[in-house]
Amino acid sequence: MTITSPLLLLLLPVLLAIIGYWGMPRHRFRRVRDSVSLILRSLIITLLVLALAGVQVVQSSERLAVVFLVDFSDSMGTQARLSALQYIETSLNHKAPDDLVGVIVFAGDAQIARSVSSARELAPINVVPVQTGHTDYENAIRTALGLLPSDTARRIVILTDGQPTTGDALSAAQLATANNVEISYVQFTRPPTPEVQVQRVDVPTVLNENQDFNLVVTIASEETTQAEVIVSSGGEPVYQQILELQQGISSYTLRLRSGTSGFRDFLVQVNPLGEDGFEENNRLSAYSLVEAVPTVLVVDGGVEETRYIVPALVDAGLRVDVITPNQLPAQVGALAEYDSVVLVNVSALNIPEQRLETLATYVSDLGGGVVAVGGPNSYGPGWYFQTPLEDILPVEMQIKDQQRLPQLTIAYVIDRSGSMGSVSPSGIQYIDLAKEAIIRSLEYLQPTDRAGVVSFDNDAYWIAPLQDVQNRDTLQRLVATLRASGGTSIITGMRLVSDEIVLEESERKHIILLTDGGADQGNMVELVGRLNEEAGVTTSVISIGGYEAPFLQEMADAGQGYYHNVEDADEIPRIFTVEAVLATRTYIQENSFAPVLTAVHPIMQGIDATPQLYGYVTTTAKPTAQIILRGPEPYSDPILAAWQYGLGRTVAFMSDATSRWGADWVNWDGYPTFWSQAIRWTITERTNQNLETQVIMDDNLARIVVDARDNAGLFLNGLDLQASVVYSGDSSAQRVQLRQVAPGRYEGSFVPENEGAYFLRVAPVENTQTDLILSQTTGWVMSYSAEYAIREVDTDLLASMANLTNGRDLAAIPDAVFLHNIKTADSKQPIWHWLVFAAMMLLPFDIAVRRLLLTQTDLVRFYRWVWGRRVDETQAERLSSLKQARDRARSATKQNTVKEHLTDLMSRPVMPSRDAPHKSIGQLGIQPRLDDDVAHDNLGAKLLKKRRKRED
Repeated sequence: MTITSPLLLLLLPVLLAIIGYWGMPRHRFRRVRDSVSLILRSLIITLLVLALAGVQVVQSSERLAVVFLVDFSDSMGTQARLSALQYIETSLNHKAPDDLVGVIVFAGDAQIARSVSSARELAPINVVPVQTGHTDYENAIRTALGLLPSDTARRIVILTDGQPTTGDALSAAQLATANNVEISYVQFTRPPTPEVQVQRVDVPTVLNENQDFNLVVTIASEETTQAEVIVSSGGEPVYQQILELQQGISSYTLRLRSGTSGFRDFLVQVNPLGEDGFEENNRLSAYSLVEAVPTVLVVDGGVEETRYIVPALVDAGLRVDVITPNQLPAQVGALAEYDSVVLVNVSALNIPEQRLETLATYVSDLGGGVVAVGGPNSYGPGWYFQTPLEDILPVEMQIKDQQRLPQLTIAYVIDRSGSMGSVSPSGIQYIDLAKEAIIRSLEYLQPTDRAGVVSFDNDAYWIAPLQDVQNRDTLQRLVATLRASGGTSIITGMRLVSDEIVLEESERKHIILLTDGGADQGNMVELVGRLNEEAGVTTSVISIGGYEAPFLQEMADAGQGYYHNVEDADEIPRIFTVEAVLATRTYIQENSFAPVLTAVHPIMQGIDATPQLYGYVTTTAKPTAQIILRGPEPYSDPILAAWQYGLGRTVAFMSDATSRWGADWVNWDGYPTFWSQAIRWTITERTNQNLETQVIMDDNLARIVVDARDNAGLFLNGLDLQASVVYSGDSSAQRVQLRQVAPGRYEGSFVPENEGAYFLRVAPVENTQTDLILSQTTGWVMSYSAEYAIREVDTDLLASMANLTNGRDLAAIPDAVFLHNIKTADSKQPIWHWLVFAAMMLLPFDIAVRRLLLTQTDLVRFYRWVWGRRVDETQAERLSSLKQARDRARSATKQNTVKEHLTDLMSRPVMPSRDAPHKSIGQLGIQPRLDDDVAHDNLGAKLLKKRRKRED
């Protein structure tokens, strides 16, 4: 007997103590009944507590449960599977009626084909494993252990070809031993079929571009035969030939050419012309890194900008292609053909936004490099602010040092004609976009700056007079009152603002004119030119709605500002913002200085000092950027900065590459070396000494293991690394986060879906402040499963599992499958329901003892009635007559006594009133009546009651 919840037994003494205290007899005449009731209640409580505690009766079970594990992997073959099912049907003929049987089919996974039941017939198998390319004994045994009932003798019978490919079968067998489960086996063999198998493909790890090389393929064949051998690279056949395959294992050398640079996969497919068992083992891949001279795309921002830098790059051994800004590729695939892109004094205004986004993708996702070379049309003056170019570069365009910002007066001259009520592609009116643009640009001005708004139609009005920007709320409220109506007279608005802005004392004065056209030229170009020459007022012009007028461009040129012909009016807010930022900054610094080397970096390898520079564009370094060269004090602006953006790297050089600011540089012997090293640093290395990457196949999971060390061989800890995994078959990619698991070791895993070559790129998730090369591109080949390999049958493993669990080989004795020679299992039967039933049966007796009054005579009569004892009828009649006579005598005696007493009462006088004479009861006419039966009954009841009290 066992108890499932023994702690509940602690309730028993507590409850019995409570019942005993309240149920102890307290009256002498009730002692017997109270004692019996106490005993009954104690028994009821005891039974209920035992039921709650889960009392079970342990019995030995003679039943046997058998689960068949049927190998459905590809190596078994159809014939072997049919033989296994036939074996099961044969063994079922020897099953006892009470025995249980279940069936599991397995390969790499396991599926329950039949739950455990006592049915003798084997129903058709309707489920099959999913991963037929593998064989996993461990998973199958663990599934069977979960299916077997615990209250029977248990046996597992494995029907297999004895060729597992994954899993730890012995550990599963040890688990079966611990659970008293026997494992026996029946081994089947696949019918002999000639087999051809590609065992190995060897190619050089690194090749040069268009290099001839040898590919060596090792093929195992069970007989001499012919086969067609096809080699593909990048999905295209590069070799096709019929070879004579010798019996056994042989190596064949194929002469190939490497082709263009990059990672190349080489897939070898062998198609036997005769019979073959498995086609899955007829193909195998290898990969090689084909290196080439780095190819650089140079974007020329203007005349003479690339005059010196392109020859220097060619002399440094780089292959160079030169294009104009509007020729920058729109597709990332076209950019991927280049190792790095060099922007030489390029304005972002000359490159469409979508192509700038493509360039950012090329850097962040493909690991491409970008080098930005300065000049008057680059960085801030080149409108890099709030563009993808600013995102990818290590510097930003805003100058955040307040002491360097001159006071600015900016006047917005806004066309409010009726045509400004037109709707943009986003559904917003032009005039509303203008208001939004003004309000947004005000956020980038300093409180000491001044701003005002003039609107014009046929006439001109000051919507917001020139005032300090610290009154932003007032300015924004006034701007919100702008409404579109009337005609267009630009000259009226320009004259109104010119009268006021020339009176401003600010160091910088700027006008932004916004119009959708329809106005006469008048003398506006002369007016704007005079404002610039006499008062230093610059003017930018924004034309929207596709309106083109030559005089608008002339106005911007005369005012030394920018001209924007905007077809998409939704761009207005961004243009206003950039205009406001540019107007407040003096970006170009033109003075001679010697750059200061502030960091050791591969770009400056072998360079201790640089020549003088005569100008640069002011920028602000981003927090995680590496500042390699700085400008003169007191500002020490960045001159050369570098960082990593996504998977790629970018470099920013704030001076130029021409004789404008770098006259001493273009004649410097280190000029080619400097630019070559800057560009080569952005070309991420595919192999390095700091990272060592390997891929380990663990069952169906590919584990990426990266060891990181510095140049001294010490572990690199705390890195944030990730791996991009690309399958060569369809270019599908996935990213794997690598986590540190040991000093200098990082690991991650992915599930390879297909056989073939995989390319892996390991790199930091974000920019890492180190001079080490922490990125690596490598490859890995997933071969076909061992399920299809030519190998010997492993009979030792099956025998070891059987010996460990006291099992055996049942191939020749199917009748022994259901032999009851296993240690019987203990069966635990709960009896709580019987205990509750017994407690319910005792409850009425407890109630009866406390509520029913039973005399000794009642007990005697009950006893005689139960046991069928009847009093003799004659004796009973005689006793009845004597009893009646006795009762009559008693009644007569008692009746005479009562009559005499009543006669005496009647003769006594009744208490009279004051005036009435004395009379007796009889004289009053009262005739007493004595009911003999009532009197007798009342007296008898009283006597019976007294007797019962005496008996109690």
